[in-house]
Amino acid sequence: MDDTIREQIIAAYTTRLSDILIANVFEDFNTNIGQTVFRAVKDLETENLPFCVLWPSVEEITSKYNKNVCTMVIRVEGLMEFGSINPSIIQEKILGDLIWAMTNPDTEVSDLVEDVQYKTGGPADFPNAEDSVTSSFIEFEIRYDTLTGNPYQQ
Repeated sequence: MDDTIREQIIAAYTTRLSDILIANVFEDFNTNIGQTVFRAVKDLETENLPFCVLWPSVEEITSKYNKNVCTMVIRVEGLMEFGSINPSIIQEKILGDLIWAMTNPDTEVSDLVEDVQYKTGGPADFPNAEDSVTSSFIEFEIRYDTLTGNPYQQ
């Protein structure tokens, strides 16, 4: 059986994250957090840096004319070393790259999606003096439809 519409959308956004590279000649990104992309993986080691992690979350459903209107929240975290640069500056670069990659209306990530809205984001935490890694996150909502009782078709 094919993947559900939800799984197809999650996979498309996971793939999209790998575009976040400074060397991307088609788009201007400020970090390389797309160098390695993980999906729902905790406790990653610093040897994987820079990287980002996509976290699919719960969805809300409303019914309409034999369709389920699904609204799913996805959280994405980007992490990288900040070296001698102020970590707040790096956090803002990560945040900008995540917003651009995941919610830019000029970039269609999946034709299965009806709407994408940036909901919240910013520094995940501020590093301590002994830390060398910093991060930012975004959460965005994706709205899509499926047939009532059939998560595989729209």
